[in-house]
Amino acid sequence: AMTSSRRSGRLLLALAGALGCCQLFRVWSFVPGPQALPAPLSEAHHFSPAVAASAAMPALTMLAEDAEAKYGDYRRWSSVLVPLSTLVFPAVGFGAFTLYLFSEDFAFQLIPGSKEGQRRAALWDANPRTAQENPMDGLINPDDYEKGLEEAWERAKPKGSTVTVKDKLKQWSSQNNPHFWRNKLSA
Repeated sequence: AMTSSRRSGRLLLALAGALGCCQLFRVWSFVPGPQALPAPLSEAHHFSPAVAASAAMPALTMLAEDAEAKYGDYRRWSSVLVPLSTLVFPAVGFGAFTLYLFSEDFAFQLIPGSKEGQRRAALWDANPRTAQENPMDGLINPDDYEKGLEEAWERAKPKGSTVTVKDKLKQWSSQNNPHFWRNKLSA
């Protein structure tokens, strides 16, 4: 019973809103009849600058020249734009790219140990949110992770294996991986 009254209330509200919108549409959409127009103002008070400007526009267009392509204009623009677009702009663009190509900052992401790459890595490491010395730092519960890793290794390790998870984690904590991209090459 309560749902039907709630639905009927919503229906009545929607119906009232739709009727209000229709009323606004009827009032704003149609031009009033002649009997509903207000009395015209005197001619002295009814000056419209927009009407005066639109009346003056045809007189202003008589002052302009005809739109036509003249031979002299073509030669003047082509003598400027052709060398500019085919010689000057490409030379400046390719020259700037060549200088950038041979600078130290070009493709620093692909060159291990570049100055810009080291500078940006130092910036990331200086931020306390992105610096990560220990891989376990990001874990919420590292003890639970180690316990789960031990249980999984005990189930999966081959028979006769003496490798333990604690020994491996201890070894990995001090390991200096030579293939890590930030490590310096010893050669």
